[in-house]
Amino acid sequence: MKQNEGRLQTGEHILAKIIEDKITDAKTGFVKFEEDYGLVEFNSKEDLRKLDIKELQDEVNHIIQKNLPVHISIKDKKEVEKEVDMRKVPNCVQEVRIVDIEGFDKRPCKDPHVDNTNEIGNFIILKIKRVGNNRYRFTFKVSSKA
Repeated sequence: MKQNEGRLQTGEHILAKIIEDKITDAKTGFVKFEEDYGLVEFNSKEDLRKLDIKELQDEVNHIIQKNLPVHISIKDKKEVEKEVDMRKVPNCVQEVRIVDIEGFDKRPCKDPHVDNTNEIGNFIILKIKRVGNNRYRFTFKVSSKA
């Protein structure tokens, strides 16, 4: 596991939920984590470069500062498919690992996460770039805990 991966992963979940709530057709696509930063792509007909980066950062950091517990559980796919987006889960998978940021977001994910949002630190969006037709890449990092 990369040093900041759990912090970046959990921060990405928060950003994704905020974007998906703001932009009705936005869907999370490609996600990648390096040692010091993360990338997440969204598909949307809306030009996501027009979003206010500072406002988005403030929203993500506001959720982080709520010190929300992050729960990991393994669930039967049929048990959660009505409450969780299962687009990225292969049809052959029957048990799904669910990451639940208590009271905020719940989604399937196989990667490491923190136990509480306060472990993320400060979330910083470095840039938003168009990388294809209706596809936008967000580059972000986390700094030491706020």
